[in-house]
Amino acid sequence: MDFIALGKQCISGAMKTLEKSSVGIIQFKGPTKNIQTEADLEAEETIVSILRKSGQNLLIVAEESGITKVGENPEIEVYIDPVDGSSYFLVGNKRLCSTSLMFVQRGKVLASFVGDLITGDMYYCDGEFAYINDQKIVFTTEKKGERYMVATYAPKGQRIKEELPKLADIAQEEILVFNNSGPLEQAMIATGQFDAVVDLLPVDLWDYCGTAIAQKAGSIVTTREGTPFRYENIQQTCITARNSEIHRILFDALNR
Repeated sequence: MDFIALGKQCISGAMKTLEKSSVGIIQFKGPTKNIQTEADLEAEETIVSILRKSGQNLLIVAEESGITKVGENPEIEVYIDPVDGSSYFLVGNKRLCSTSLMFVQRGKVLASFVGDLITGDMYYCDGEFAYINDQKIVFTTEKKGERYMVATYAPKGQRIKEELPKLADIAQEEILVFNNSGPLEQAMIATGQFDAVVDLLPVDLWDYCGTAIAQKAGSIVTTREGTPFRYENIQQTCITARNSEIHRILFDALNR
């Protein structure tokens, strides 16, 4: 199966849907009051429809609709985040928004995709390499600026009380902290726009489509606690880092 072609079709379809999507709030969900919008549902429906028509046996694990089995005895899992940054998308700020999915078989990433909703760029990886807009990414472990640029899970509500002290630990003289993170920021590590992304709280695997791309490019990926990151249907923390120096700085700050 050509998972690259299928993934590109899904991401392109979702981005086209989101260009004309209505964005009214459907409901608030979860303890952190994340919003679910019409745009989330419409983009996810587009992706799932394309996957169903592919004729493949798939276990779809989607943020909005949960688990759907397509075909008999599926061995390939597909993780879908139709709109990361729904709160921003709702007010028309697509700069921080993406759509993403990842194909996984027995804990191994077959392909992963992240579409940037403001630029139209598509980041993706196969089983070996990472790409942007069909161009193989030439990865460097060097930081571009004077300080490392680190993105972390956007705090809101209860997260602020629980996580602000940890963000303060991260924000050192050699580090700039960007208070939003998701698949797009993870993927941007591959192209040098960020040096690391930290997920302080355990989140689902669909939130790590960009981490898979950064890892295939050459980034270091562990849990926040330093254990191996697993591409399985479990919630995990994560440090995705350009090089061993920034990984060590973040690990030490978060585990002291």
